[in-house]
Amino acid sequence: MVLIIDSFQRIRKVLIANRGEIACRIIRSCKELGLTSIAIYSKADRSSAHVRSADEAWLLPGNDQTAYITEGDVLDIARKSGAHAVIPGYGFLSENDGFAEKVEAAGLTWVGPSSEVITKFGLKHTARELAVQAGVPVISGTDLLNSAEEALVAASKIGYPVMLKATAGGGGMGLQICWNESEIEAAFHSVHARGATLFKNTAMFMEKYVAKSRHVEVQVFGNGLGGAVHFGERECSIQRRHQKVVEECPSPFVHSRPEMRERLTSCAVSLASNVCYGSAGTVEFLVDDTDGSFYFLEMNTRLQVEHGITEMCYNVDLVSLMLQQAEMQARGKGGLEVTALKALQKDSPTGFAIEARVYAEVPSRNFAPSPGLLQHVEWYEADGVRVDTWIQSGTNISPFYDPMIAKVIVWDRDSHDQATDKMLATLTQSKVQGCPTNFQYLAAIVGSNAFRIGDTTTAFLTSDHFKFSPTTLDVISGGAYTTVQDLPARKGVGNGVPESGPMDSVSFRVANLLVGNGENREALEVTLVGPELLFHAPAIVAVTGGVVDVSIDGEKVDMYTSLLVPAGKKMKLGMVSSGCRSYIAIRGGFPTIPVYLGSKSTTTTLKLGGVQGRHLLPNDSLDLNPQTEEWAEHYKPITIPQIARLDSLWKTKWELYTMPGPHDEPDFTTEKDRQTLYETEWKISHNASRSGYRLKGPRLQWSREDGGEGGSHPANVIDEPYSYGGLNWNGDDPVILPVDAPMAGGLAITNTIVRGDFWRLGQCRPGDSIRFKRISWNSALLLRRRTEEYVSQIKRFINGQISSEELKTINVDLPEDWDETILHHTPADPVKKTIEVKYRQAGDCHIHVTYGPMIANVLTRVHIQHRLNKIDSGEVKGVVAVIGCARSYNVQFDPLVTTQKEMLARLIALEEELESASHSPLPSRLFRFPILLDDPLSKKAIQHYMATVRDSAVYLPDNMKYIAKANGVKDRDTALKSIVTCPQLVVGVSFLAGLPFMLPLDPRLIYVAQKYNPVRAFTAEGTVGLGGPLTVIYPMESPGGYQLWGRTLSTWDPHAAKPGFDHPWLLREFDQIQFYEVTSDEFDEVYEQFKTGRLDFDVEETTFDPASYEKFIASIADEAAEFVKNRNLATKAATQEENRLVQVWREKQAQNTAEGGEEDGSEKEGVNVIAPMTSSVWKINVNLGDTIKDGQVVAVLEAMKMEIAVRADASMDGKVVKKIVSPPGTVLDPGQLVISLAA
Repeated sequence: MVLIIDSFQRIRKVLIANRGEIACRIIRSCKELGLTSIAIYSKADRSSAHVRSADEAWLLPGNDQTAYITEGDVLDIARKSGAHAVIPGYGFLSENDGFAEKVEAAGLTWVGPSSEVITKFGLKHTARELAVQAGVPVISGTDLLNSAEEALVAASKIGYPVMLKATAGGGGMGLQICWNESEIEAAFHSVHARGATLFKNTAMFMEKYVAKSRHVEVQVFGNGLGGAVHFGERECSIQRRHQKVVEECPSPFVHSRPEMRERLTSCAVSLASNVCYGSAGTVEFLVDDTDGSFYFLEMNTRLQVEHGITEMCYNVDLVSLMLQQAEMQARGKGGLEVTALKALQKDSPTGFAIEARVYAEVPSRNFAPSPGLLQHVEWYEADGVRVDTWIQSGTNISPFYDPMIAKVIVWDRDSHDQATDKMLATLTQSKVQGCPTNFQYLAAIVGSNAFRIGDTTTAFLTSDHFKFSPTTLDVISGGAYTTVQDLPARKGVGNGVPESGPMDSVSFRVANLLVGNGENREALEVTLVGPELLFHAPAIVAVTGGVVDVSIDGEKVDMYTSLLVPAGKKMKLGMVSSGCRSYIAIRGGFPTIPVYLGSKSTTTTLKLGGVQGRHLLPNDSLDLNPQTEEWAEHYKPITIPQIARLDSLWKTKWELYTMPGPHDEPDFTTEKDRQTLYETEWKISHNASRSGYRLKGPRLQWSREDGGEGGSHPANVIDEPYSYGGLNWNGDDPVILPVDAPMAGGLAITNTIVRGDFWRLGQCRPGDSIRFKRISWNSALLLRRRTEEYVSQIKRFINGQISSEELKTINVDLPEDWDETILHHTPADPVKKTIEVKYRQAGDCHIHVTYGPMIANVLTRVHIQHRLNKIDSGEVKGVVAVIGCARSYNVQFDPLVTTQKEMLARLIALEEELESASHSPLPSRLFRFPILLDDPLSKKAIQHYMATVRDSAVYLPDNMKYIAKANGVKDRDTALKSIVTCPQLVVGVSFLAGLPFMLPLDPRLIYVAQKYNPVRAFTAEGTVGLGGPLTVIYPMESPGGYQLWGRTLSTWDPHAAKPGFDHPWLLREFDQIQFYEVTSDEFDEVYEQFKTGRLDFDVEETTFDPASYEKFIASIADEAAEFVKNRNLATKAATQEENRLVQVWREKQAQNTAEGGEEDGSEKEGVNVIAPMTSSVWKINVNLGDTIKDGQVVAVLEAMKMEIAVRADASMDGKVVKKIVSPPGTVLDPGQLVISLAA
């Protein structure tokens, strides 16, 4: 940084009228100069780095699309913020002479050339005249043309080819090349129309077109007083659609002709001096590649995108110079001293610099923009590498602005070759993962021989010298629900991050083995309906799992076979006809899918992993492994014989193996309940997905009246950790918890499917039925070993170690023998003052430990935490994860490493070993969080719930009024404000997305509330809710069941980009939150700071001292006991009232609900549209009397939280819609009627 003025006196605060990369670049110079930077941003740009890094950030009003060009809003912020100067960067308002005038009229300094100069060079024909006056060569051309006829005459004089150029255009916009007279008229009208649309100026002129040309520009800087200097030239010939892609300094062409640099730069300086140019500018020239003659093109009256390569080679900070020039203008001095400027000028560059523009775009789809989420950003670092960017992990690329996400700049002192090598290293070793980018394309350009030797004209990218074939596949159709999964996924991460991974891990592993991958490599999981994929490079693939028709280029191919998909061909999967999920493995996987918390698996509920945290969609593009072509050359097909394929095991009536527990025991279930559990054929609802399989069947009676402090329903518990595979009772509705399910909650789990049967669960589909068959832990281990042996034999077969005759499928027959839920019980000991402990089995991979009665108690949680710390230390063999909550903890272990018996013995021993540790202090942090009580979003959620789900409940229409009444509190306001009275202790971080379970440290403020029944469809991010005795903060917008209290800040940041987040989850066990009340305006201000990453949490490191807390509890024991007595009486009354109201609601539902379509709607002589699977009708796309066409989407069904398009086939073509039998909302079984058609 060179300072050529004494100081900044008039300019101290600078508003940056731009966004993204250039805003970040300007902020950097402001910081170095000691100037206060003011960023402006739209809501779409909340995640942009320029918003976080500026000293101040102001949100632009209005819509995202026009926010940065609404001059009045920008000026209003400039005035309100106390800015002294406005710097525009490039694009947007940078060459808007009217805006520059308004800035100056407002008494602010415009950092750039004067509005008069911008006006002169803004029209190409006047710019051309100025060039002629300055003695700068111009290409033969015309004045403004008024008609196509004039253009024809001019072209005949100039000689073809010619260019028609909009005088107000730029960047190739409003430019047409004509090779002969037949193209003139159409080109004239095209430029006329483009000028009217883009520039509101239809004027145009003509110039001679140089076919083999280069684009070379000179960086100039003027002092506004007639003095000007240059900082060499840049080569910008590599262009696509007249847009620069890769730039170099110096120009390889000019650098080999030193005398040419002298002529070029002299012309540029002459032009700048003649117009008294002030600030940075660029003079662009067209260079004839055949003889080196050059001609003026235009002058850009702003900072150029590619200014960075000049800075690297000329050791100058152009932004700093612009600000210093503006300071002198603000002082009334006109500009910088020309002698000081000339001292910076050099005759030639030092070293070689290259810039590549990185875009969020899809080269294989004609460079279509690709807005979306950047999941992982990690730039290659080395000497001479500079990346000007505005992105980081978690940045959302908006569709509203230019898709450039970075400028990669490299510099090498010694040679162009070494600079090229640095650029290739940066392009190939940087990781910018999420939405597609042009990295492959840029690497192909820089890696070409033509680039290395400097033989790149403006036609290079369309010439025979450059060929680019993307190593990608494009998604034509994503199918119903296709996601990326891998193994072992996120097993053991915890903190509300589900395990994820393939639902059928066995089929998944087999698919990978068939293509030559490691069995855990990422692959595609297909649910119900498969995708269509276009391969731009050859690839070896295999499809396993659910039975599905597979075709390559329209030709049907076999499953369980390694297949070669040639480049340019499509692979298509149809509807899964047996089973539920198929798997597509591709040799080499998907190398640019980011690893998130150790895995590439997709968790769509949290928008994590995979392709931008979601299922595949049309126009997605996935990179293949760079070695895919090499592997394809050595392709040899492998087929697994029918006898060893798994599809023979797919059923519609399933028997899945389960173990009783953790709550199938007399405290919860009756003997009749056990008969119901294990003798019923439970039907899978259409509402079944990776996060939960809802079953339909009889209700349980339960052995208790209610859930105590856990809630009014007997299935309610004070929130506990969940085990994967558990049958979780959401009131009267059972839900199986698969690998994307919540990790904790306040609902009982009666029995748990064993790990060795998860793969079969993954093939169960809506409409199928499940019967649970109890087995012992030893039998579960046997089943697990059988699946492992099956995968092992497939691997040996593929490797040629065994023959096909030795192959067999998995034997899933097991005896029905089981162990009871309670593995060990330690009664309470009043003498020793120990609490009751129950060790419960929870499937074959979990042991669930509960303490005491169904009461939340801080000291009990302290007791648990010391056990968790010991287990987390690694001293217990075989532990995968351990999760704690208010009165329980759950240990997940690997049964292939340790046995249930060994784990149980170790946990029992821990209880005795740590008996004396329960009063040791625990690390803690005290956070101060704002809370908006009675927030409008919560009120809106309640109103929507009453209008769409249930209009009468004990907690409606006012959740806080219910909480006050149900807890014996004197009034609503007292209950509402109690949350700010004392800190909340974090007793667990689980459920989903780092949700904190919290308990007030004052037992006189532990309120109890039941949960919504049924749950709400919407809960706002940051909502504070109460369920049972625990308070929670909803980390993201989601369904929910807790009573609504207020709204605060989320404790979840998926990419840990915000201050205070070392992990995606902010909090840890035994942290404390002290809420403080704020107004709506205050909350909005803090929330905006939080969303933009500008908020530093108010946090204090401390400890939680159990001994001191116990003394406090003793001091208020009588008051607390009286409160609990009154609370329990009030809660009981509220529960009774809710039981009455819910019964009334159920009866009303029963009257209104009629599942399935009407039989009498069928047309016996016609053709009918039927449901292909258990589903609900989401949308009907036709009306009565419509004529149907083959292939038309007539209805959209919803199953497993996916949209299933129902298309008319050839037999329906020409038929007329007679009746809509099943309107939206109807629940259907396979084969039931949706629409009746008639001839």
